Amino acid sequence: MRFLLLSLILSSTPALAETPLNADEFDAATRGATITYDYGSGLFGTEEYLDGRRVRWAFEGDLCIYGTWYQKDDQICFDYENDPSPACWLYFIENGRIRGQYMGEGGGWEILESSRGGGPLPCAGPDVGV
Repeated sequence: MRFLLLSLILSSTPALAETPLNADEFDAATRGATITYDYGSGLFGTEEYLDGRRVRWAFEGDLCIYGTWYQKDDQICFDYENDPSPACWLYFIENGRIRGQYMGEGGGWEILESSRGGGPLPCAGPDVGV
């Protein structure tokens, strides 16, 4: 009876068993990739993951911005040029795709990998062709 009760409790709370990706796992899952993310109702943006924990990010149709990422506790945080506040996320692998949960102000919303490529991020404006 105790075993059955414990099994029911554990199976009804899968979120508690989720472990966010650490820096090494996140790096292995992203380095060299260009990943497009969706959020519930549409396209969120695309990020190119470069060597040395560097990134290039663009919201759909916007200019590219550059940044770096690092691990802080369980979160992966991004410092982007011209933005004094880091953007911190919890990342998970779900059905072979990356899922991120924003941890900053107004957090709790999620993004999900919708496509992945190996080419450079197409940038509007000054980085065209890079």
